[in-house]
Amino acid sequence: MIRQTLDRLRGFVVALLVLAPAIAAAHPGHYHPPGEEDEFDQLRADYFHLHGYLEVGLLALAVVAAGLFRFHSNRKVRVGAAIVFGGSLAFIAAF
Repeated sequence: MIRQTLDRLRGFVVALLVLAPAIAAAHPGHYHPPGEEDEFDQLRADYFHLHGYLEVGLLALAVVAAGLFRFHSNRKVRVGAAIVFGGSLAFIAAF
């Protein structure tokens, strides 16, 4: 049982390390010449652009909550982690 948990945790860490550069990209680029608008400009400006330590902290909290939800066996901790994860995403979207 411990071996299976460690294997799952190892897979989670590898996936996190592979996806970390994409998550950490602060500026995906959203320049267009004057008069040319893209429907995804607002999405990029709002959700893919980090504005400071608050968003970085909320993202870290969401990642930890997702890990707790996935790997903790206590049901109450998993429910709390799901609530924290949802709250973190809501605050990231609000700021």
